[in-house]
Amino acid sequence: MLRPPAAGATLVIMTHYAMVQTLATVSEFEAKGFLGTVGKIAAATVIFFIAIGLVVGLLLGFFIGRSVGRRQAPRA
Repeated sequence: MLRPPAAGATLVIMTHYAMVQTLATVSEFEAKGFLGTVGKIAAATVIFFIAIGLVVGLLLGFFIGRSVGRRQAPRA
């Protein structure tokens, strides 16, 4: 029988998927010529802040989850 994935595995997979989809969308717009120089800078800035937000969210969720988990009674 297979074990269920680790607690944070699903969140990491979803974060990776969101990043890949964002990069694919920007690449598609760039290939179609929708983005000029300013658009490319804006897209890179948006991708940067999305990436930072996802990483910070992952770290906060991990540490908050650990601190909340310590306060609960041990599970049998």
